[in-house]
Amino acid sequence: MNTIHFVMMGKGGVGKSLIAVTLAQYLAKLERPLNCVDLDPTSPTFKQFGALNVEHISIADNEANIDPTRFDVLMENILKSDTDWVIDTGAPTFLPLVNYLAANEVFSFLVESGRRVVIHSPLVGGVAMHETVSGLKAILQMSDCPIVVWENEFFGPVALNGKRFIQTTGYEQFKSRVLGVVLLEKKDHKTAEADLRSMHARRLTWNEADEDDGFMTMQRNRLKIMRRDIDGQLDKIDL
Repeated sequence: MNTIHFVMMGKGGVGKSLIAVTLAQYLAKLERPLNCVDLDPTSPTFKQFGALNVEHISIADNEANIDPTRFDVLMENILKSDTDWVIDTGAPTFLPLVNYLAANEVFSFLVESGRRVVIHSPLVGGVAMHETVSGLKAILQMSDCPIVVWENEFFGPVALNGKRFIQTTGYEQFKSRVLGVVLLEKKDHKTAEADLRSMHARRLTWNEADEDDGFMTMQRNRLKIMRRDIDGQLDKIDL
């Protein structure tokens, strides 16, 4: 059974494309046939990682509404394939896309067609936390698909009143659908965090960075440690 991974969040700039890039590399390392798609109409960051062969499809019209014809073409391609997919959705079209997916019962249709759907969504700390929590609630209420929550600490601790997501009543309500929680741990901003930001600013994959002379030996080593940590967490999740 092939799996369709949707990376979704209504708030921009919270690590959604980082999740898509990281997930795509993890699945590729497992040698699973993979298609990658970037649906962001304005900032297709996922597409810019050339080594991942990401296709950019703008499913929105000029008013940021979902163009059903374009989305239907994507669905046809998914249904004709037997590969896994990583689909990075766009923050500008989050609400219309959520409404479209729900109204057309897209996820349940994919499941009935023999596909597995997994949603990936970031939670961040700092000032954007409440907005990402609201976005996660909207996603959970939209469908009954399993979800992977990515706690992104790069903006601060991901906690409400001192409680992490897995300690909240929201988690208790939906925990049967949570496949796992991946922690993107806050790193020293002068070393590991700077290395990760540099790698992504240059749109490099883990493997490309490891072979790039622009990174010194210890920088490459720190990136390897981060990859090993994240991949180790993903190993524990049924993807």
